[in-house]
Amino acid sequence: MAQIILSSDVYKSTELMRSDGGTYSCQPSNDNIGPVPTLFSHHGIFLHEPNSYLFYLKAIKKAKDLSPCSRALLKYYQFLEDEKLDWNYFPPIKRLKPTYQFRSYLLKSIKLGELAHSTANAYMNHVKNFYLWTIHERYLKVQNEQEAPFKLEFIQIQNQGMLAHIRPTFTVQTSDLRINVPKDNYSKNIRPLSPLSRDSIELLITFLPKVSEELRLQLLLSLDSGLRIEEVSTLTLDALKTATAISESQHRFELTLCPKNTGVQTKYGKRRRIEISIYLLEALRVYQISERRLNRLDKLYYKINQLTDGKLSLHHDLIAVLERCQRHEPLFISQQGNPMTRESIESRWIELRALIQQQDRDFKHRFHDLRATYATYRLSDLLNAKLGTIESLELLMGWMGHKDESTTWKYLRYLQRKEVFKMKFGILDTIMHEALGVDNE
Repeated sequence: MAQIILSSDVYKSTELMRSDGGTYSCQPSNDNIGPVPTLFSHHGIFLHEPNSYLFYLKAIKKAKDLSPCSRALLKYYQFLEDEKLDWNYFPPIKRLKPTYQFRSYLLKSIKLGELAHSTANAYMNHVKNFYLWTIHERYLKVQNEQEAPFKLEFIQIQNQGMLAHIRPTFTVQTSDLRINVPKDNYSKNIRPLSPLSRDSIELLITFLPKVSEELRLQLLLSLDSGLRIEEVSTLTLDALKTATAISESQHRFELTLCPKNTGVQTKYGKRRRIEISIYLLEALRVYQISERRLNRLDKLYYKINQLTDGKLSLHHDLIAVLERCQRHEPLFISQQGNPMTRESIESRWIELRALIQQQDRDFKHRFHDLRATYATYRLSDLLNAKLGTIESLELLMGWMGHKDESTTWKYLRYLQRKEVFKMKFGILDTIMHEALGVDNE
């Protein structure tokens, strides 16, 4: 089965060097673009076309995160291997082309509950873009329409942004390979929001004493600051050092999240400021110097030292993570001395959710819903404070790190339909008191 291996640093420029023994080798010179995911067949053969495409995305297009694309191509090439299909053979009959067979395979996976509609559509879109690139670079030669891997289409999309009155629709390029994603009939959101109600939040808080100290703080970080699970797992001491008080508030601070400067792995590698309550910030600082955490830190640095001395042989992915930890000390570390991962947090959340469901069967929230809870309550609070709608959305968009304003607007549309969220954000501050055991003065 095809597999992905994350390479070591890749350089755009190299030099041909001759050794004293007369042999030649290619040595890197400059333009280091960092690790690049590399696809190999089940026989260990380097897959030239998809790897050239990934290199193009990283080196030319300056892509920050190749994970979604590499996962899609891995899924596609695994399918090709299983079905014994060639990536570049397209017979005239549509249903026999590998791209359409892959689409049918994804649809079956959706029907079996193995894959979400949005994930399948994303896979298909990455495969489409891969073929467009191969055609442009002449890796794939198409003589006529019957030999094409798919049919391009152009559709009109309704503009939901702030400038919709100027440009009500815009045209996007797609293909007949796209997989339709079910939408919320009212809001037209691809993934309907599911923020926790006040009762669900209070129920969650009652279970926090039963979980580890790390998970308790991780849940509160997402609930109080809207952090994504990847950002929670990679939060660093450097990020905590950037805490500055918000002049308009006595109880809120801001932190800087940035992969380069503070080591926090944000989506798209974007730098942003997030807000955090003074109570949670102090709790994180206390945990930072706790004996429990320092014992775990010793184990982590033991592994880093072994890696530096060449005594430890690890997978490229873990080596890159340990090197990042050496530059930016992580706040959360596992009991075994490994950097915390999103997978480990997700596993602990699933266990906690199962425990809560013994008391409330309807508690089916994802970890990501904690982020939606923060955003919904915070926007409601800003609007109730008589701040303008545009100003409120701009603030929230910055704190949440949304790339597209339409993502932030869905919270406003949600609030317009849900009376329950007209309560103030101060409720979360009150609950934060209870969760952290802060004494009321």
